Amino acid sequence: MSIESKIKTYLDRLADSKSRPSSYVFAGAVEAEKEEAVFHFVSKIAGKFSDGEFLERIKAKNHPDVVIVEPEIEEKKGKTREKEISIAQVREALEKLKFFPYELKTKFCVIKRAQKMNSESANALLKSLEEPSANAIFILLADNIESLLPTIASRCAVLRFPETSLPRWNEENREQFKKIFRSEIFERFEYIEKNSKNKKELISILKDWELVMAESLRKLIVDQKNSGNLGKVKKVIELIEDTRESINRLEYTNANARGVGEELVLNF
Repeated sequence: MSIESKIKTYLDRLADSKSRPSSYVFAGAVEAEKEEAVFHFVSKIAGKFSDGEFLERIKAKNHPDVVIVEPEIEEKKGKTREKEISIAQVREALEKLKFFPYELKTKFCVIKRAQKMNSESANALLKSLEEPSANAIFILLADNIESLLPTIASRCAVLRFPETSLPRWNEENREQFKKIFRSEIFERFEYIEKNSKNKKELISILKDWELVMAESLRKLIVDQKNSGNLGKVKKVIELIEDTRESINRLEYTNANARGVGEELVLNF
């Protein structure tokens, strides 16, 4: 995903500034966009912008000077979910930041989905933000600034990603999603069989379906005058949860792509 030009320009200027802050919050609904912005920003500060190998290493969490914290995935009773970011995870990251950088001039700590920190982990991080190190930069990714402790937000420079930059679904996937509900079950299975040979492609399709459903849900909630919407809202929420569950299984487990897809459209 490409970064909006205004955000990219801002980050470039910030990276070059000698008086830049040491702690940031990137707030917005689209995780992929925030992640790309982080990789761009870190690369610029590190002086590795044109270094493809460096970029691949930090994306793979394989660079000693770039510590990435994110929720662990738990599988329980056949379902997957994101766990809270624990105090142990934050302490482990902070311990790594105590050492001098190995390859870069600065160490980085990136916390993805920072709103998943519990009170203990958030307070452990707060102590480091209150007494910033000259050798470490913190970047928190959150859905919105309100989801973080006010004491954490107040100690960070906040970059808000505008809603206008939200990704749009592939129109072909949107149309196919609409057809799914009018199709016979064997037609649904044929579609899944065709598109499950490439797991990444199936994940991309399901994420587009999730976006379409989220937009439908937003419209239903806004139209509160229609008393008949309550049942529809519940149904759409269930479909979104089922689709997210399928995406998580495909991304974080060795589940068979065709089996996951067929189970999902069967529920539809």
